[in-house]
Amino acid sequence: MENGANIIRYCVITSTFSLVVIALGQIPQFKVHKAKLLCAEYISQKDSMERLKKEVKIQKKFIGNEKANVIDYCNSL
Repeated sequence: MENGANIIRYCVITSTFSLVVIALGQIPQFKVHKAKLLCAEYISQKDSMERLKKEVKIQKKFIGNEKANVIDYCNSL
């Protein structure tokens, strides 16, 4: 009976660990996807105030540099 309990405990620990690893692996993909959507909106809006707002958001949130070239960043995705 104790052997069966150890097997169940092992399965629970292993599956929990696997789920945590999978969840952590999804974080970078989510951020890249969000950046791609924001870049698509940025590129689609010709000279407008919304485009300027998105440019600043991309520079601060995704590039981390307020003087970076947003078009180069968006093309690299």
